[in-house]
Amino acid sequence: MRYLFLSSCEKNFIHRIISEGHRLDGRNYNESRNLQISFGSEYGSCIVSLGETKVLAQVTCEVTQPKQIRPNEGILYINVEISPMAAPQFEANRQTDLTVYLNRLLEKCYKDSKCIDLESLCIVVEEKVWSLRVDIKVLNHAGNLVECASIAALTSLAHFKRPDVTRSGDSVIIHTLVEKDPIPTVLYHYPVCLTFAIFQNNILLSDPSFIEECVCASGTEEVNSSGGLLVVGMNQYRELCLLNLSGAALYDSSIVHKAIKSAADRCKEIVDTVKKTIMNDDTMRQKRVRINFSDIITSDHVLSLNKKDLNIRLKNYNADLPKCDDEEMIEEFEDEKPEPSKYDVVPSLPQTAEIIAKKGASTWIEISSESDED
Repeated sequence: MRYLFLSSCEKNFIHRIISEGHRLDGRNYNESRNLQISFGSEYGSCIVSLGETKVLAQVTCEVTQPKQIRPNEGILYINVEISPMAAPQFEANRQTDLTVYLNRLLEKCYKDSKCIDLESLCIVVEEKVWSLRVDIKVLNHAGNLVECASIAALTSLAHFKRPDVTRSGDSVIIHTLVEKDPIPTVLYHYPVCLTFAIFQNNILLSDPSFIEECVCASGTEEVNSSGGLLVVGMNQYRELCLLNLSGAALYDSSIVHKAIKSAADRCKEIVDTVKKTIMNDDTMRQKRVRINFSDIITSDHVLSLNKKDLNIRLKNYNADLPKCDDEEMIEEFEDEKPEPSKYDVVPSLPQTAEIIAKKGASTWIEISSESDED
């Protein structure tokens, strides 16, 4: 992974506007970016967009032997992959510290919290169980990968349905989707990892962007600040599943209580959105509506052509109508008109053709000042 270095001017600018109560994209401290969830043609495939951050998740299953420690439980495996398509600083086919960090957080959030009923994945005790694999692919990295990846993993697990199995004697028959309806994954609760950026040990930002993540844990020469990233894992019942802090140490415990309270409200909204989108997808599949990523990719491409390349969105600012404090300068600029030149070239094609026909070449026509006054 190639490291990104920010200049002192950028760091000082971010610290200053945040201390004054502003953010680069015009959001408030507790405001998050827009969340969009779309599903693919297969069960367990989804794309989650959190602002400009996009993550693709896919759940697959296979029959394997269980672990000797837990012979009657299935297996859950989570794999996160970040390629140069997500951001130019990443390298292909190379595991970075960020991928290891994301893998550990997601495994702690979904394995240690026991949100999935692994015993329901057992086919034959000590012989055959279902092994679920969650592959997470980062499509675009624009900040807050932990939250976007956790929402994608949760949505894909809740949306996934495995084939039905029938046991006759010693043999096990796996039925197709045409023969029998698939079985959904049993989830006891829906945990979500939410990220908060801490600036100067007293300012808490929800859903930080990429540049805010880079600046929050680094100090500057002009601004003596310290902070870090706080990840809070919580379910819809306001139960704490995960708490992780990276960066400088905190000197005020009230900032942690504030983050937990904000995460509880945000988690309930996200879980309601996930359940609602899954219900809508089920109704559309029952109506035999074709569902895939083609419509979403096309609409995103069309909308991206209309967007302006302006990452800074200040409040009370309209990029279409430029403002100027001195209106007299605008009036003077409108009154100024270019003086007509003494010699002009004839622009119209028929006149030039007549001149060439008569004289054989193009000539200059002199315009007198009297004709201009007339």
